[in-house]
Amino acid sequence: MSLIPEVTQTTMIRILKPLIKILLRNGIAYGTFADLARKIYVDTGFEEAERRNQKSTVSNVSIITGINRKEVSRLRDALVFDTDNSLKKFNRTVRVLAGWQYDDEFLDSDHEPRDLLLEGETGSFSSLVKRYSGDMPVVAMLNALLDSGNIRVIDNGNIQLVNRNFLPVSDSDKKLEILGIDTAELMQTIDHNICVEHPEDVRFQRKASNTQVRLDALPMIKQRINKKAQQLLEDIDASFSENETDDKEQSTAVSIGIYFYQDTDDLDQEKD
Repeated sequence: MSLIPEVTQTTMIRILKPLIKILLRNGIAYGTFADLARKIYVDTGFEEAERRNQKSTVSNVSIITGINRKEVSRLRDALVFDTDNSLKKFNRTVRVLAGWQYDDEFLDSDHEPRDLLLEGETGSFSSLVKRYSGDMPVVAMLNALLDSGNIRVIDNGNIQLVNRNFLPVSDSDKKLEILGIDTAELMQTIDHNICVEHPEDVRFQRKASNTQVRLDALPMIKQRINKKAQQLLEDIDASFSENETDDKEQSTAVSIGIYFYQDTDDLDQEKD
């Protein structure tokens, strides 16, 4: 007989199965996942001990997490994972594009971004990347901007800026980053609503669902959802913008998300 309540076990499976599917697709083996999970268990154990007004000692966290004291001590002092790495990469890309558009060295006589030689001490794509991207390799930046559709290599071999705003379209790192952020926000919202004591403190969390929607009606339904959801999000975003403040002590991060789900078995049926 399992010591884990059935509903908890079912919830764990529902959360972990799609995550593990993504991890396997990206070459993450079980050992790597287990190491990371232990580290997060320990870090969160110390946070939970403080939240419960308990002593955040190695012994107490060992009791909370079920991980032996020696391992808790080791993991507590282990290197903190760099969760900002992808953000830094994004910022470097933005800096390169901005430098191309505002630095006179990379502009033509009309102050427009000019086509750049790949190599050269000055006024080249190589010198642009070295100046604005820190230590990011030139080839890596070239590939990133080609993948995102910001640049192209023209007939004479020069690099041409074709899209001034960075919007990744094929960078799987960015898609994984969105997965982490959006999933975490949804789970934290649900957790808040599970633990909240006063009804007025519950955060909005609703969904519409139906298990017998006709497959041939989905194109029309999706089109309607896309239109109405986009209008709603734009209206909410405008409200967020109208109420921004630079006072960090009087501000907080907020977001709202909308998603469309369809059973993957039904998707396979559509293809057949």
